[in-house]
Amino acid sequence: MGDFELIKYTYICCAVVLSLSVTDVWADVALKSATKIARPNSNSSSTLAPKAGDAWVEPTTGMAFVWVPKGCFKMGSPESEKNRHEDEGPLHEVCLEGYWLGKYEVTNRQFRHWRKDHPDYKYKDHSLNGDDQPVVNVDWNDANDYAQWLTAQGRGTFRLPTEAEWEYAARANTNTVRFWGDGESEACRYANVVTPAAKREFSFTWDTFPCEDNYKTTAPVGKFLPNAFGLYDMLGNVWEWVSDWYGEKYYATSARDNPQGPALGPGRVVRGGSWYILPSIVRSAARDGIDPGYRFVILGFRLVRQP
Repeated sequence: MGDFELIKYTYICCAVVLSLSVTDVWADVALKSATKIARPNSNSSSTLAPKAGDAWVEPTTGMAFVWVPKGCFKMGSPESEKNRHEDEGPLHEVCLEGYWLGKYEVTNRQFRHWRKDHPDYKYKDHSLNGDDQPVVNVDWNDANDYAQWLTAQGRGTFRLPTEAEWEYAARANTNTVRFWGDGESEACRYANVVTPAAKREFSFTWDTFPCEDNYKTTAPVGKFLPNAFGLYDMLGNVWEWVSDWYGEKYYATSARDNPQGPALGPGRVVRGGSWYILPSIVRSAARDGIDPGYRFVILGFRLVRQP
């Protein structure tokens, strides 16, 4: 699929259908600090309930998780929002229980604990294979199978976030177009997005953000500023699979409490945009549905650990 065709796919087909790295050193430091953070695997009655900002590290992969506190928010976008699509409405209240969410997108290093032969991918001679770059070219089934494998390691139950969990975490108590505000000019402080340099390098024909972020393809996770929940790369870098089936009109009938999405749909939901995607899609409310068997160099994921 060529560049132009992918953008067409996004608008037509899909509309229906670290500064810290996650390294073993970081994980070791986090684990040694366990007395200062919540430990979700403990059955001790003396363990304190997790609170916003608490961290936990999965020891097999070194994957860091952040506690996202329970709360309610307005999901979707108002009719006045620039570049809004009809499937982002109606704006509706959603309330969620707290959960552990991956601080970063799943990386190549972490994914290869499970699939050691995951190929070394490139985009036009630019490597996507760094240990701390997000894993790409994974379909929804790969992401779901990885969560099941990680669950089998005995450190808790892992899964893809629901669409509501993803948007709540991405917004982090904001109601602006993006978690840093409504503007595009400051995007490169917070996200790896499509830039003029990438447009020149790859001869992209679509609009870019009016800034430079020093990366032409995927960036190692955690290189940009986090949102208020301490989560990195919630917008940009790679488009993230979530658990829900896509429903264009689902918001009109969505449950208020812990919605799980429609029972079936033409594709699985992806969220957050990527380094490759138009600025109009890199928004907290933007949503698309893609065939769960589709793979491309902009598709990745992060995980939830159930409390």
